[in-house]
Amino acid sequence: MSYVDLGDMKLSYANDSNIPVVCFLHEPEGEGGMWTWTALNFMPRKERCGGGYHIGAKTKEEILEAVNKYVTPLYEVAATNLRNTGKNYYWELEESIKAKRSPLTYC
Repeated sequence: MSYVDLGDMKLSYANDSNIPVVCFLHEPEGEGGMWTWTALNFMPRKERCGGGYHIGAKTKEEILEAVNKYVTPLYEVAATNLRNTGKNYYWELEESIKAKRSPLTYC
């Protein structure tokens, strides 16, 4: 995966306390430009947004690979929890998913 973090938050730090929301994929501007993806950082326990994510890559596929690795699992858990339990903090990851993530994510 060849993307670079351009914003104030690393995409790999996205977790059940820092959810990328209001996401946009931007095509390159001009020849040789990068594909970029931006999102706000939603903090469910604080019930507010702050900071954000901004990544760039040479191809759309590299952006989508990063988003599918770090963001999609959070939304899959949220959808499952909303369907099954309706819990307030429906972004919380199951232990099996947390075990696969970087320990830095939960410092």
